[in-house]
Amino acid sequence: MSFTYQNLQSEIVAASSDDQFAQAVLEGLSRNPKRLPSWLIYDDRGSEIFTEITQLVGYHPAQCEFEIFEQQKQVITDILPKDAFRVIELGSGDGQKTHILLKHLIQSKLTFDYVPIDISEGAIKDLVDFLKSRFSQSSMSVTGLAADYFDGLQVIREYPNRRNIVLFLGSTIGNMELPAAEQFVGKLQQSLKPGDYVMIGFDLMKHPKTLYAAYNDSTGVFERFNLNLLDVLNRKLGANFSKDHFVQQGHYNPKSHAVESYIYSTRKQSVFIEALEKEFFFEAWEAMQSEHSYKYTQSEIESLAENSGYRIVTNLFDEHHHFVDSIWEVKQ
Repeated sequence: MSFTYQNLQSEIVAASSDDQFAQAVLEGLSRNPKRLPSWLIYDDRGSEIFTEITQLVGYHPAQCEFEIFEQQKQVITDILPKDAFRVIELGSGDGQKTHILLKHLIQSKLTFDYVPIDISEGAIKDLVDFLKSRFSQSSMSVTGLAADYFDGLQVIREYPNRRNIVLFLGSTIGNMELPAAEQFVGKLQQSLKPGDYVMIGFDLMKHPKTLYAAYNDSTGVFERFNLNLLDVLNRKLGANFSKDHFVQQGHYNPKSHAVESYIYSTRKQSVFIEALEKEFFFEAWEAMQSEHSYKYTQSEIESLAENSGYRIVTNLFDEHHHFVDSIWEVKQ
């Protein structure tokens, strides 16, 4: 079986991505209050720090999803076709949770392709190398794609001979506000065939103190993750942010139904961004939102699936019903 890697981010696509990055920063820092999208954080270093977050005992989205994969991997396996199929993972990162499922599928003597897609080239390379070291003699083929999700899916559509299950894990969908989530799952549905499956991780609404504790660890990993955004802006756009003059804090906002992370300026200061040829001003203790993690109700998940052309096959919960991996089928 083959273990390969492709970088679909051509110079033209990369230039377009850089323009999109710069535009998002310009728009976000020009708002009042300031707000930047969380995807800006995920360079290779940001992906590495997020892996640390998923290993925190108090970060329940990751711990609950690990439990689901460990306890219900056979349920997932039973849903999949017995002939050759394809497992596609959007935003695979280091693939820790998925490794549990992949190992079980191999032990079940199933033949399948695994296609991890991630914007981080380093994460994809490391994942393909890791899987090759563990499963080179297995019935699994791996094709890692460093790409935007839908660019990667477009390439896969050129090989329509296998049924797909798309994994979108870790409550990544919670980083989107509801209208954007509806647009995303609708676009995903149009990228697949009737009978294909998607498995989406949703963090469920729960006690606000539980949410606060999950996003404010005592070791400061979340703060390092959010402040990495400033390093990314300095490197990519020639900004002169000083991390010594900013701190981070997460809060649950009952109006937005989301945990929101903010980077606070500890003093009155200005930051110049060379690529934008513009100076931005911060008042002392002014907040800039850097993350948004929406918490779903079960009825919202059901409506999202039904309104976007899917049928819910099953919902897989952790023991405390803090999290759900919802498996949907694209309607005929």
